[in-house]
Amino acid sequence: MVDNKIMTLDEYVRLPQEYIVSGGLDQDEGYKIGIGRQFEKARRAVLAGDSNWPALVKTGFANNLVSWRIFRALHTWIDTKEDDALDAMQALWAEDDTPVRDRIRRFVPRVQPGPGYEDNFKGKGPATRMRLISVLLMALGPTKYPPYGKQYFVKEGYKRTGYDMLPRDADEAALYEHALRFLDKIVKQAAARGFVRPCNRLEAQSIVWSYRYPERFVSELPDAAE
Repeated sequence: MVDNKIMTLDEYVRLPQEYIVSGGLDQDEGYKIGIGRQFEKARRAVLAGDSNWPALVKTGFANNLVSWRIFRALHTWIDTKEDDALDAMQALWAEDDTPVRDRIRRFVPRVQPGPGYEDNFKGKGPATRMRLISVLLMALGPTKYPPYGKQYFVKEGYKRTGYDMLPRDADEAALYEHALRFLDKIVKQAAARGFVRPCNRLEAQSIVWSYRYPERFVSELPDAAE
């Protein structure tokens, strides 16, 4: 049982351990590795200028990681502005050592207005855009760049552990790097306790996601701190 609303990071990584070692985490979250492989194929096609790249990108989004509205807006953007979309994807997926924050900041301004765009992409905030971008970043390796969802990180991660919040005007890159630092802290704490897992950012992200349903691994857990 957890006695305080604010959990220590040690409690945060300890409580789900039975869920992890029993295979529950892999059963619930293992599909993300497959999504990453699909986007790795799409990335190779984009960088090669293969004419099949739009189909491969769209296929990668056949999952529950982004809403159907954003998914539809992406399809429309690719279908109506294919050259612009290719340029943006190549900036995000460049085969060099560009830091992830710079990849994101090069991608966002390249997404140009088009049918369905204003309501479903540009009109949304940085967190909504970052959710889509993070899924695309899985092409660079999902264990290094896992998917992002602000509501899950804030409610199930930051508030539960007292992790610092970012200012409201934080851009997409700042939101993602902040989340990655939190995941790195989880991995580091697990290793310090001698736990085998989570051993990478994707597994740590899955732990954050799992706190949506904490009854799977602990009988009583207080609500996240307000």
